[in-house]
Amino acid sequence: MRGFLATFRMGFKYLWTSPVSVVILTVFPIVLILVLGNALSAHIVPETSLDPAPVAVVAGQDGPLGVFLQSEEIARFFELQFTGEEQARAMVESGEACAAVIEHEADISVIRLPGGVNSLSTEITLSIIDSYKSIGAAAAIAAMRGGEFTGLPEATVKDVPLGKRIPGAMDYYAVTMLVMILLYTGMNGMDLFGKSLLGDTGSRVRLAPVSGPALVGGLLAASTVTSYLQGMVTFVFSGVVYGVYWGERIPLVLLTLFAVVLFSQALCILLVVLLRRYGPVMGAAQALFFVMTFVSKGYSKLPFGPAEKIFAYAPNALAHTVIFGAVYGGNESKMMFSLGLLFALGAVLFTLAFILGRRRLA
Repeated sequence: MRGFLATFRMGFKYLWTSPVSVVILTVFPIVLILVLGNALSAHIVPETSLDPAPVAVVAGQDGPLGVFLQSEEIARFFELQFTGEEQARAMVESGEACAAVIEHEADISVIRLPGGVNSLSTEITLSIIDSYKSIGAAAAIAAMRGGEFTGLPEATVKDVPLGKRIPGAMDYYAVTMLVMILLYTGMNGMDLFGKSLLGDTGSRVRLAPVSGPALVGGLLAASTVTSYLQGMVTFVFSGVVYGVYWGERIPLVLLTLFAVVLFSQALCILLVVLLRRYGPVMGAAQALFFVMTFVSKGYSKLPFGPAEKIFAYAPNALAHTVIFGAVYGGNESKMMFSLGLLFALGAVLFTLAFILGRRRLA
């Protein structure tokens, strides 16, 4: 235990006195939030597709709302499926529908799942449903049916996201950036393990009267704790300064962020063991982090077609699924599967790094 604690203190002190670690992974995220935070307001998520939006409808097909949605001028925007309320909510949670329109007497709710997918389609849904109670829309329906306008029942339209809250642009940005930053903190492990176990410095460190497990465990604990604390600086700052909403299930959010940290540490340590030299390891890590963020739509919302299903298993995407689900309400089984898979990926990478590392350092 003494060897473990001594190694932990050494690694922890080194990382917090390293300018690269402190500035890039702690200060730089705060600067980005300060620079872009004031420009990010309201709920704006670009979407490139204007294909008909899949919408579940809980209303009578022959009633005023059903007729309105099926009219020629309106129906072209939607792929409608009339169903029950429970099934409609399930379709939104699973992604089969971008929204569910639910009618309860004179009250209409538009249920949607936050997260950026089909966001514009959902906004169109809200706008069209809202127009249902306008005189112009009512008159158009009457004219299409060959009758005179006699007025439709007054309807109050509610935008009710699953979880009862709509994320703003700053909320999207904070989650995406925090996950990305935590990936980059894996460079703590890359730096610490590379300098402590490889090369001339590594040879001297391994001669110290500390067992191998205590040495590796202490370094791993130091890099993991440092990375997690650096992420928590951004987490707290975004919530306190910009009011980013992290929901009521904060322990689950924090556990997910911890899973991202473990994955990033494992990946970078594996790269160190494989490539050994600092330059190639740094380049490979940055390239992988960029690709993982890009395919998870961290930089843009461009559609990827059939590859969407594959990219949904990228580490960033798995973390987004759990965090957005925990904060705004999502499919529980999908969230737990994503979290478990994220931990499993980290465990596999750690195992590979351990096996290869023993051979390289033997």
